Amino acid sequence: MCESPDPIRPTLAFLGPAGTFSHQAAFDCFGTSVEYVSKQTIEAVFQSLSPDVPLGIVPQENSTYGSVVETYNFLRDPTIGQNNFIRSYTVLAIRHCLIVRQGVKLEDIDHVLSHEQALGQCRSFLARLLPQASLVPTDSTASAAEEISNGTTAFDPCRCAAICSSIVTTVFEGLEVLRQNIQDGEANSTRFFIVSHGSNTTLPSSQIFPVQREALLRINTSSKNHGTSEYERSNFAKFIKALDLDILRIDRRPALHAISFWDVYFLEVGDIDGNTPWSEKLSQALQRATCPGVEVTLLGKW
Repeated sequence: MCESPDPIRPTLAFLGPAGTFSHQAAFDCFGTSVEYVSKQTIEAVFQSLSPDVPLGIVPQENSTYGSVVETYNFLRDPTIGQNNFIRSYTVLAIRHCLIVRQGVKLEDIDHVLSHEQALGQCRSFLARLLPQASLVPTDSTASAAEEISNGTTAFDPCRCAAICSSIVTTVFEGLEVLRQNIQDGEANSTRFFIVSHGSNTTLPSSQIFPVQREALLRINTSSKNHGTSEYERSNFAKFIKALDLDILRIDRRPALHAISFWDVYFLEVGDIDGNTPWSEKLSQALQRATCPGVEVTLLGKW
């Protein structure tokens, strides 16, 4: 899936190593139209965005296990909405496999390695067939397989298994699939944000991204004069009412300043049935919703 460097093609960063679901989602969208570069963490994908690496892809939410906390944690960073933007999204059906070194049996497994999202998406399987195994979070699903393959895990690799895509058996040596489709439920899917350096970076694509008339806003409420969560919630409620757009989802994470239990909100909004051009309607809504104590940053629109 990875290609040799080509100065003509833009570079896209993904959560690596090769063989992750992020890699697969990116390849399904962009094919050979971009050069792929793997990063060890989701934060590193965001931080790599630059004129030299204009594109990236990050997991945003799983239909079984919910929001990807690492992604939302970094969306609090001031560079998002200033230098880097969310441009679109794609959805990938996730089919997890239990991967082991060749010859390892189910009864040999004492440790299961994977990204925390994958561990959470396979809870029923693990509780039923590997209740005694310790669950070991890793930076990504494929990095778990890589550690078992090259023996860099802290445990005996012959007593370990990884949860990841079956494609890793073609990427790393000495691995095989022990069990297939171990995720909880057949409708297990992950939504990925496609991000870019600059809001006008061209998105090369082997498919046409749908125009969804959606946007993601980051809302910070001021605590300078009223340091209470009740005041924060009141400001947030007033903002939503004035915005007058369809609210598609709301997420929150702890604010980056020192006040305890003060939040930053992420508001995904849309205009499902509107006829006014989306950029114009969104701009009008943000102007209308301006209110004291509320700082709004447009993180992206599509």
